[in-house]
Amino acid sequence: MGLSSRFVGLGSLSFLSKVVFTLGLSGAVFYAHAEVEEKRAFDRSLVDIPVAAPAGVPSLNQESIDLALVLFSINVPQGAEHPVFDPELRDRGLTSRGAFMEKAHVTIGPAAFTSWALLGSTLAHELEVHCQQNFLTIYVMDFLGMDGTGAAERQAYVHELNNAQRFATNAVDIAMIADTVQFYYPERPTLGASQRNFRSWLSATLLINPKRLL
Repeated sequence: MGLSSRFVGLGSLSFLSKVVFTLGLSGAVFYAHAEVEEKRAFDRSLVDIPVAAPAGVPSLNQESIDLALVLFSINVPQGAEHPVFDPELRDRGLTSRGAFMEKAHVTIGPAAFTSWALLGSTLAHELEVHCQQNFLTIYVMDFLGMDGTGAAERQAYVHELNNAQRFATNAVDIAMIADTVQFYYPERPTLGASQRNFRSWLSATLLINPKRLL
């Protein structure tokens, strides 16, 4: 109702006034769009800036997580809670989201704190990939026997490998990440050609848009 009340009086304006108003509105929209694009370009440029992490390994606490987010320019998506440290978590990280589309919950375990590089890589795995994925699509793919969970995990681990230079991930951790994918989430050759094509389409179109990982 607020919008309609703002436009009720336009019919009584002169033609010149309408032109000025329209141009002004268009200019405001264009400026807002340009501002958003400029921010996106700036965020992307931050990824290419070399990061000097503190000496030594990160401490096992929330402060290290918060610092890593800043160091590596990792944003917390609107659909996710701020990541928290879980000293009981056995995995490096975990993202969970319920069936009713509440915000995703990200927890980070002690295994991610062996280096600043691995902590940043783990946060990107959870926040930049899993928190952007369509969990309903993952559930449906799993229900259909199409390994939605495996496809989701592969995307996240490949994102880590593609960003190894960004985090200055060492060769040992790169090998560990690659081995994890091959051992726990290998491609399933038993799927027929039509199933593989359909799964690839779901993964690329609905699971997560690959362009959002750039």
